[in-house]
Amino acid sequence: MGKYIADHGGTVTGFCSRTESSGQEAAQFTGTKYFTSLDSLIEESDTLFITTTDGAIKNIWDCIATRNVKGKVICHFSGSLSSDIFSDWKRTGAEVCSIHPIYAFSNKFTAYKNLTAAKFAVEGSSKALTHLRALFDLLPNEVVEISTEEKAKYHAATSLASNHVTGLIYLAVELLKESGIQEQTAYGLLKPLVEKNVEAVFSQNEIESGKKTVCAGCAQTLTGPIERNDIVTVEQHLSKLKRPEWEAVYRAVGIQVTEAAMKKHPERSYKEMKQILAQ
Repeated sequence: MGKYIADHGGTVTGFCSRTESSGQEAAQFTGTKYFTSLDSLIEESDTLFITTTDGAIKNIWDCIATRNVKGKVICHFSGSLSSDIFSDWKRTGAEVCSIHPIYAFSNKFTAYKNLTAAKFAVEGSSKALTHLRALFDLLPNEVVEISTEEKAKYHAATSLASNHVTGLIYLAVELLKESGIQEQTAYGLLKPLVEKNVEAVFSQNEIESGKKTVCAGCAQTLTGPIERNDIVTVEQHLSKLKRPEWEAVYRAVGIQVTEAAMKKHPERSYKEMKQILAQ
């Protein structure tokens, strides 16, 4: 994020780290300064980004809160934690918020190159978010404000769309391997299927009234045996899932697929399908 902000014209003061090597590395990568003391970093900055693991954020805040941070904006990048982690922040005179780039950071040295398409979810005090507007205006990313109280639910949703989808693909590969297909061949078989399904869900449709562009969505692009109300095929699938955890996944996700199918075909009755999946 430091590299990304600097590359888009933002002023990054520098870094302070628990370990000098990581701090020096970050400063060199972004062409900024390494601060040996937290006090110096605070003094020279108007905004402090806490980029530790989630479990360390409260301890870092407790440390920062003992210093003079009046008028400063304190922000973290955690997806699961909200700005409520900054306990008693009003007493310090600081303003607090969180920014969560909805993006999978697999490599800290290259991820910034593809970050332009990511959306940023933000929440926190109105003054903190107003202050950061100048930064957001430099970046090409769409910024969406979310509820502080519902931050954990928001993060559950993004995890489902990211990590849990990966888990479903993993399960599909395991089933194909049990069917006698080599792992890499299995990935090759699934690749066009997964990519085209995702592409269809997020494909853009234009609504005539007002020419508004919207995503096609899950319900309208849904296909497969559940959508067709094919009871026999679904029962065959369930009979082949020998491991209880695999069957549980199929049933749980299948119920959600049924809900989407009901939206696509409100004239159909999916009562029997739901009963089979809920057993």
